[in-house]
Amino acid sequence: MNQSLLTNWIPYKLSISENEEWMLHWMDLENRQMLEPFFDETITLCSCRRKEKRRLPSVSTTDFLLKVVADGIPHLAPTAFVFHVSRCGSTLLSQAFTGDSQNIIIAEAPLLDEILRASEKKEITEEERKQWFMAAIQLMGQLRNGTESAYIIKLDSWHLHFYDLLRSWFPETPFFFLSRRPDEVLASHEKRAGIHTIPGMVNKKLLKIDPQLNYGGNFSRYAADVLKGFYEQMGLIQQLKHPKNAFADYEDGVSTMVARFSEFSGIRIKDQEQLNNRLNYHSKTISLPYQKDRKPEPRHQYPYCMEVYETIKR
Repeated sequence: MNQSLLTNWIPYKLSISENEEWMLHWMDLENRQMLEPFFDETITLCSCRRKEKRRLPSVSTTDFLLKVVADGIPHLAPTAFVFHVSRCGSTLLSQAFTGDSQNIIIAEAPLLDEILRASEKKEITEEERKQWFMAAIQLMGQLRNGTESAYIIKLDSWHLHFYDLLRSWFPETPFFFLSRRPDEVLASHEKRAGIHTIPGMVNKKLLKIDPQLNYGGNFSRYAADVLKGFYEQMGLIQQLKHPKNAFADYEDGVSTMVARFSEFSGIRIKDQEQLNNRLNYHSKTISLPYQKDRKPEPRHQYPYCMEVYETIKR
């Protein structure tokens, strides 16, 4: 396989310079596979290695991103996108396919979020956003060992609200949607809060939260309202009955979710024993044995949230 000088290099961060110019930050993955539960964990490990070698940061304009793609680094098109409401097995689902070196897994890459939400920082045209997103996707999906045949992209939970845009960009790509009971999701976030459940961390407008509402210190009610918005959006997506959309719920069991995703996406499970072994460990901390989540308590119950959830379960 012919390799470019930029093989193994991927963009991982979008920022704005002092001159108000969009800038991309790049990382050399060298020989590291992206096996960690989250994309930014891989970047952190590579960054530490880079500092040990005393290498300076690599930064470019967005024009360079498009030029690299135009130069034709071999890559896969996405095989499937995974959407989710958070804490519903999406990380374990994506991790289930990391054992096969033929699979490329991108799990919640901050750069993709930064591109989708770039207009929150500075004006950007829809065409620019599309070009940057497509280029980033291509470089993250580059052929690095020459045997890659499947490419899974797990998005952030709030990217459910970008469904229409992403579907217009990827009309024929399988989209897989995961859900879970709201009280169980909220109990999980109480133990370890996701950034979208903390007021001010993710744009309220994007999350469909009334900016006039004052939640005080009640993060649980805020998280319930965010979750309600996710369920409502998923319900609207279900109503579209798009042939390339499929849905699963945590209540079905992780093994069932993985099998359903495999059948829907066409990505074969080649080593069932290896998969079963991975499912025995924590999704986000590979060294820890899997433990059942604690049961939700009455304070995690929000009837209005449960009501919307039940409409997507029917």
